[in-house]
Amino acid sequence: MSEPLSVLLIGKRPGNLKRMLRECGHTIELLHCRHPEGGLERVSGGGIDLVLLDVAGGQRAAIFDHLRLTAPGIPVIVFTMAGEDPAALHAAQESAQDCLAREGINAELLCRAIRYALGQTRAETALRHSEVMYRKLVENLNEGVITVDEAGLITFANPRMGEILGYPAERLVGAPVTGFFDAPDRVRSASKNLFCRETDRRQEFELDLRHSGGGRVHALVVTSPAIDESGRFRGSIAGVLDITERKRAEEELRNRNEQLMILNQIISVSATSLSLAGLLEESLEKVLELMGFHVGIVYMLDADRKQALAQHQRGVPPSYMAGNRTIKVHHWPFNFIFVAGQPRYIEHRPDLNSIEAGILRELDVSALACIPLIAEAVVVGAVYAGSRAKEAFSHEERTLLEMIGKEIGSGILKGMLHKRLEAANREANLYLDIMTHDIRNTENVTGLYAGLLIEMLEGEAALYAQKIEESIRRSKEILGNVSTIRRIHHESPDVRPIDLDAVIRREIAAFPDTAIEFWGTPRRVWADGLLPEVFTNLIRNAVRLGGPGTSITIRVEDYGDESVLISIEDTGPGIPDPLKGSIFHRFERGWIEGCGDGLGLFIVRTLIERYGGTLRVEDRVEGRPDLGAAFRFTLREVLASGGDESG
Repeated sequence: MSEPLSVLLIGKRPGNLKRMLRECGHTIELLHCRHPEGGLERVSGGGIDLVLLDVAGGQRAAIFDHLRLTAPGIPVIVFTMAGEDPAALHAAQESAQDCLAREGINAELLCRAIRYALGQTRAETALRHSEVMYRKLVENLNEGVITVDEAGLITFANPRMGEILGYPAERLVGAPVTGFFDAPDRVRSASKNLFCRETDRRQEFELDLRHSGGGRVHALVVTSPAIDESGRFRGSIAGVLDITERKRAEEELRNRNEQLMILNQIISVSATSLSLAGLLEESLEKVLELMGFHVGIVYMLDADRKQALAQHQRGVPPSYMAGNRTIKVHHWPFNFIFVAGQPRYIEHRPDLNSIEAGILRELDVSALACIPLIAEAVVVGAVYAGSRAKEAFSHEERTLLEMIGKEIGSGILKGMLHKRLEAANREANLYLDIMTHDIRNTENVTGLYAGLLIEMLEGEAALYAQKIEESIRRSKEILGNVSTIRRIHHESPDVRPIDLDAVIRREIAAFPDTAIEFWGTPRRVWADGLLPEVFTNLIRNAVRLGGPGTSITIRVEDYGDESVLISIEDTGPGIPDPLKGSIFHRFERGWIEGCGDGLGLFIVRTLIERYGGTLRVEDRVEGRPDLGAAFRFTLREVLASGGDESG
């Protein structure tokens, strides 16, 4: 005892109690009320730490009960007298913190009794507080809590457990826990009930419980064994967490992932199929395989859109195909699918009409999905998928089937567009062949007449004839460039070793009126039969822009370990700096008014990149664009060791 105490004596005079209390070695204030009524009033007023009750046995029980009612947290020590009734004495001993015989009291005994009474009261108060806190905690948990005895009966349930099962918590007490299991073969025996399993370990399991409203609650249960003082198993304490929504979300996520997997495979088929027939057949196979269906048919509308023709089928009875290989799409119920473009689900049910019931019977299925295939907002066909195992299609299956129908429709549209593109390409090539052939013939004839006019005419008239001849020559160059571009786009690259020296010398010979100097040693490079076009366009470009007096130098030198650098330098008017980055673009015309068709340098860039090289334009004399241009490009050299490979 370390703090000052206020002790109230109710009943007889203190006698030597004050002296005994002083000997306890602590400050103790002793208060005295002779009459019980005054003592009870004093206790009710507060400030009392302990009561000494010294009254006759007849009054004691009533006073003690009153004290417990008005001040349950104040310890009471009862003084007894020799010769008291044993029953009254036993009652006092059972209810008070301590009982002392009046005749045998001494200072040590009294102080020890006071310390014991105060300690016991503190312990009881702490225990009551702990019980209150524990009950509040249990009652406010978002998790159900129940205790189950060894016989499988519920002995406690918190409010949340009542909410989970849909009953007031108090109604659960005394009920067998197995009565709430949601299973046809609910376990009734304690030996098979996990709540009653005798174990010293924590258990965790999932369990379906039955709600009072008839629904199912999926719960995660964690049990801990309840053991008594002797070590005997007395049941379990269980925490029950409602995971119904989590399970529903997991199931939905699983279904979504499965749908995505199926849809991705259909998309893959759509993207990789090389023909419409292949797309339809592979798509049907995937639908049946991945969705677990037994019967499948793909129909496509004919050109008149009056009949649908079966293209592929799997698992269909021969008797059905004999009469339904072709169906009239304007007849009911097919008009829903092929005319209105609406999915139709025929499912086995009592009120099913006779026509659709007959379709199910002929196909030997219990449920049939008829999904339209739509391309460019027009129905082009339908896919039928039937099951012998299910009576109806779930919402998720319907959604997935309709998405699959859209993907197959997209694949059909892609095939249609590809066919149209091929047809347009063939038509464009036909027109180009006709135009190129006829224009060249016309140019040849026109060129002959222009040559005759030049010989026959003199003066200004002859000059006009020469301009006509020059225009014809340019027209021929344009046709040549168009033909070259066409070859670049339509012919696969056939990169092989090419004699660079021979190519350059042949191109130089094609310009006999131009001064061209060549510096280099024989090399072989990786290119194809279009490499001469690079030199033709660059030399012709220099001659046209520079005029008759332009001289050209071609250099070939090493560039790194595996390439050569080719430079074509001219003494023409050069290229202004702002134009150096754009002249290789298609239709970028010459920088001198009236020169170039905008295709030559584009062809040069395209071919150099085709061969794996790089291209740039610089000033022939650094910093002096007016003194001529230098076109420099690299090509991969064919090494003697064979270390370089084409492609």
